[in-house]
Amino acid sequence: MRSPTMVDSAFAAALAVGGITELVVGAQDETQVVPAVALVLIGAAAMLLRTRAPLPGFGLAVLVFATSEVPSTGTMLTASMGLGLLVALSSVAQRCSYGAGIAAATGTFVAFGALSVLGDRPWDVIALLLGIGTAWGIGRLVRREQERSAELAAVAAQLALEREARADEAVRVERSRIARELHDAVAHIVSVMTLQVGGVRRSLTVGGGHDRETDVLRTVEDLGREAVAELHRVVGVLRALASEPDQSEGSPEHGLTPPPRLGQVEQLAERVRAAGLLVDLRVEGEPRTLPGGLDLAAYRIVQEALTNVLKHAGPARASVVVRYEDTELTVSVADDGPGGPGGQPGHGLTGMQERVSMYDGELVTGAGPDGGWSVCARLPVPRA
Repeated sequence: MRSPTMVDSAFAAALAVGGITELVVGAQDETQVVPAVALVLIGAAAMLLRTRAPLPGFGLAVLVFATSEVPSTGTMLTASMGLGLLVALSSVAQRCSYGAGIAAATGTFVAFGALSVLGDRPWDVIALLLGIGTAWGIGRLVRREQERSAELAAVAAQLALEREARADEAVRVERSRIARELHDAVAHIVSVMTLQVGGVRRSLTVGGGHDRETDVLRTVEDLGREAVAELHRVVGVLRALASEPDQSEGSPEHGLTPPPRLGQVEQLAERVRAAGLLVDLRVEGEPRTLPGGLDLAAYRIVQEALTNVLKHAGPARASVVVRYEDTELTVSVADDGPGGPGGQPGHGLTGMQERVSMYDGELVTGAGPDGGWSVCARLPVPRA
C-alpha cells in the first residue's frame, strides 16, 4: 500500500492540532478531554487513508463522528471531527464509483439525521444535508475534472504520435519520390547519353585515325556506365529506406521546371531515336487533359519501358501506342528484340507497378508471342 501523500499528512496534522486546541479551550468538563483527544487523533489518522484507501478512511471518520454524538461515551464533538467526516466523504465521491459515493452520502445523512432528530436537534438535519451535499458534489466535480484532464492528456499524446507518424511518412514519401525521379529521369538521360557516346566511339573506330578521340570517348562512356550503376545503388538505398509506396504524386511535383506530360512523348521518342533505337509512335483516340499525377505516371511508364528496350533488347524496333478512351488510358511499349529484362524485376518494373497501383490500374509485362518484350499499362481516367 502506498504511503500517505504530503497533503494528506499535513491535513491530518492540522485537524489534530485544531481539534486538540478546541478541546483545551472550549471543554467545560475535564473528564471529556481525554477521550475526545483520542477521538480527534483517530479522526486525524483517518485522513491519512483519504487518498490510498478512501472507504476505510471514511468508515473510520464515521465511527469517530458517531462516537462523539452518543452522550453515553462521555466525549464531545469538535469541528475537526465534522470537517474530517465531510472531507472523507468527498474523497469517496472522488475516488470511488458513483454508486459507492451515493451510498456513502445517503447512509451518512440517514444515520446522523436520525441522531439529530432523536437528540431533539431537528434543525441540524438541514445543516447536515447541506454539508453532505456540498462534500459529495465537490468530490464528483474534482473526479470529473481529473477524468477530463486524463482524456485531454491521452488525446494530446495520440496527436503527438500521429504528428510523428505523419512526419515519418512524409520522409518516406519524399525518399520514394526522389528514388523514382532519379531512376526514371536522371538514369534515363545518362543511359541515353552513354549510348550516344558509345555510338560515336564505334563510328570513329571504324573510320580509323582517331585513337586519341576514341580513348576520350571510351573514358566518357565508362564514366557514364559508372554513373548509371551509382544511381541504381542510390535508388536501391532510398527504396529500402522508403518502405511505404509513394503517395505524393497526386499533386504536381515540386521544382523549378514543370514535370513532363504525356503530350511530350513525341520529344521522348525523338531523344530515344537519337540514341539509335527505332521508335514508332501512335496516338489513338482524342488526346485530352489528364489529372497531373496520372499524366506524369503515364509519361514515366513509357520512358522507363523505352529505357529498358535500349538497355536490354539490343538491335530492335520499339512500338509505342497511347490510346485515349472514355474511362481509360492505355500506354503500351513493345519491341521485337531478342532480349528482355530477365532475372528478378529491377527498379524500373517496380516503379512502373507502383505508379499503376497508385491509380488502381493494371500493368501487364512479358515476352510477346513473336519474341521481344512488351509493357502495357491501363489506367482508369475520370470522364471528361
